[in-house]
Amino acid sequence: MGGKLDLGFLISLPFGNIKHKVDTLDAQPSGTNGEILVIVTGALLVDEEQKPMSYVQVFNLQRDETNYYVYNDIFKLVYPASG
Repeated sequence: MGGKLDLGFLISLPFGNIKHKVDTLDAQPSGTNGEILVIVTGALLVDEEQKPMSYVQVFNLQRDETNYYVYNDIFKLVYPASG
């Protein structure tokens, strides 16, 4: 299980400008109550860095009476394999 999320730490990170590019977006039903599982891949360009960082994001959309909301969200930077 993951630890407690420190939002103060995330807010204090020294990123001034982040651009993202979505390469793929796939979605499919994931339950009996209208849930949707979404996976996104793409690239991030941070500040003046010229080499983009690849990422993958997976999230589960749950439905209440009138809207969808993000129930779970996983975001991971994908670094080149070493070795």
